[in-house]
Amino acid sequence: VTQTMILTRMAGRTPVPEAESIENLAKIQASMAIFLSIASIEELANKLMTSYPKDTPAAVVYKASWPDQKIIMSTLENIAGEVKNADINKTALVYVGRFLADEFELSKLYDKHFSHEFREAKDARR
Repeated sequence: VTQTMILTRMAGRTPVPEAESIENLAKIQASMAIFLSIASIEELANKLMTSYPKDTPAAVVYKASWPDQKIIMSTLENIAGEVKNADINKTALVYVGRFLADEFELSKLYDKHFSHEFREAKDARR
């Protein structure tokens, strides 16, 4: 579903190394899970859109696993407005990347037609 997942946060009162800024990490367009940044969602989305297309899927998970959990699925272009409308400004994770869309390929690792060290393919179509 995704090859690379970056776990990070946006700089705030506590800085991050310049090489690990949101803008620099966004350049490779890897999937991201962004912590401690929901209060600055508009700034975050704008920084991400310097490299990701504005239609990149984005999600916010508020109070994950709590009874009042909320999940907002959107795009980078629209996520800030939807988060503000839902009155979410704390206790949320932001996810960004194509892995959130329904247009992905399943891993070959579990494909019965793919051979690897632990299993021969049933019908080798590598």
